[in-house]
Amino acid sequence: MTSLSETVPAARLRVTIAGVLEALDVPAADATTVAELLVEADLGGVDSHGCHLLTMYVERLRAGHIRPRAEITVERDDGATVWLDAGLGLGQLAGLRAMELAVERSGEHGIAAICVREATHLGALGAYTRRGAEAGRISFCFQNGPTVVPPFGGITALFSTNPLSYAVPTGREPTIVYDIATTAVAGNKVLLAKKRGDATIPAGWANDEHGRPTTDTDAASVWHLQWFGGHKGFGLGLLVEILGGALTGSSYGRTEHTDSAVHGRDRVAKGFTFLAIDPDRFVGREELRRRTDELIVDIRTSERAEGVDRIWMPGEPEHERRIQRERDGIPLPPPLIAELDAIASELGAPSVL
Repeated sequence: MTSLSETVPAARLRVTIAGVLEALDVPAADATTVAELLVEADLGGVDSHGCHLLTMYVERLRAGHIRPRAEITVERDDGATVWLDAGLGLGQLAGLRAMELAVERSGEHGIAAICVREATHLGALGAYTRRGAEAGRISFCFQNGPTVVPPFGGITALFSTNPLSYAVPTGREPTIVYDIATTAVAGNKVLLAKKRGDATIPAGWANDEHGRPTTDTDAASVWHLQWFGGHKGFGLGLLVEILGGALTGSSYGRTEHTDSAVHGRDRVAKGFTFLAIDPDRFVGREELRRRTDELIVDIRTSERAEGVDRIWMPGEPEHERRIQRERDGIPLPPPLIAELDAIASELGAPSVL
């Protein structure tokens, strides 16, 4: 984050986002929910999935590609498995509904799988798996999306960044939350670097429009991201494409199964699968929490490599950053603040500053 950033109170940012969404016919309660999840990402330092996304959501709502008052319907319910249609509404609403179901049904059956078609962008997946873990479940999420990334060794875009997340309950320690794109970075990190005016991005993030590796932010293409770990990241991305797309009845690869009029790299419709496991069917929830804490202590107190001050657990940096930013405010680059304030002013919503 650039040193030129200005800090914004989380509460103020929530009000702006909710006001913008309400002005676009999103019901007040739903707008508040989406604002809460976007600001939650900013608080944790996952800036690529925070308020930066509001412009994209506004464009899609205005174009009719996201439906402000969509109804989530049940395609099939077999107890431990539920298949939902999100109706192309705001993804956060379907995400929370699916995780609530995953927690409820895994409590009844020991394990649950919730598949959702016709969803849109979920934001940071860790927001959902963390809620599942805090309810005592080992939780997983897999979501696919538009065709923006070629297969490993190819140049034809067939996949999204295909993120996945898992979260594990803990006792005294911060909840373990692992949330990654199966590409080296999420495409929104490249977009945010462009918005901040960064001259360069790290090596291995993206290629240029001709598929050549680049560290030049201007030349980097969000349509040519690189897989993390080469074929290993691609293998996990393929799993996400199957669980998020093929299994859910959503689009996958170049095959379209959506009510949306937007296809290919501009595809708005996404699919996702949530899985939840209730530890009470095995060692028990409290025993799992104890064992997980014990494992974390083993990891944290293990011998560190030269020059390493601390071994971090997944989700721990976000946990600590959330505490700090709740206290001190969220740092936002001036171009992003100007962008948000312009949208708010146009729609008659409260400004960020």
